[in-house]
Amino acid sequence: MALLTAKDLQQMKTDGKKIAAAVVYEYQMTKICERAGVDLLSVGDSLGRNVLGQAHVDDCTVDDMIPFAKAVVRGRERAVVSVDLPTTPSRSGAKAVGEAARRFKEEAGVDMAKIDIRTKEEELFDGVQAVMEAGLYAYPQIGFPTQGPNAGVHEGSAARDHVMKWAHAIQDAGAAMIDLTNVPPDVYAEVCNSLRIPVIGGQAPQEADGKIQVAVSGVGYFAATIDRDDGRPNASKYIYDVMQGIINDIHAGKWGKGQ
Repeated sequence: MALLTAKDLQQMKTDGKKIAAAVVYEYQMTKICERAGVDLLSVGDSLGRNVLGQAHVDDCTVDDMIPFAKAVVRGRERAVVSVDLPTTPSRSGAKAVGEAARRFKEEAGVDMAKIDIRTKEEELFDGVQAVMEAGLYAYPQIGFPTQGPNAGVHEGSAARDHVMKWAHAIQDAGAAMIDLTNVPPDVYAEVCNSLRIPVIGGQAPQEADGKIQVAVSGVGYFAATIDRDDGRPNASKYIYDVMQGIINDIHAGKWGKGQ
């Protein structure tokens, strides 16, 4: 099966097809998402919290992420593989961005790197070029934060003008696609309609060119959701029930040859 490229994702937009993206951290979920037909696999820096138990997303490092990026690349069959640049290199200037991007390319074999420049576009824009100079497709994240005191949807003409300015600057710089966060649906639609490159996001409305789904959130794979009973998928409850039965059988000395 031929591997997709960023050009293929751009062609999907041209053809009016939505891009399905999934945040994954390891081989097995990669294989599951590939079988389900995913177009873009994103190795998120959220793995620091969701997999490594780190307290804050900013704690995740390039060294932390490379083994997971390698596992996703090993598992991919068709999809483009992107990796999030962790906060520290992303906010440390173009040289640090370039060094991190080169490591992800050379040591993990990813295709694309996402760099978060939200609210600091003027200061961090050179990092977009640094990603491309390292040999990866650039996938900047713009808009407004999803965490912290300034989180939430930003409305009004100032927010709209800000997003439009930087979306077009990113496209003109040669980026492959954009992750846009926390703008209202009408602004999302305007940005998408004015650009050649795809615009997607985790909170993207249907006006977007596609959507990102964090796989562990979509299936409910968190220890904290075991007791959730709200009708949403709850893989952790299924795993808990199965493992509780296995552990109880072992404690009782009742396991069989197949266990």
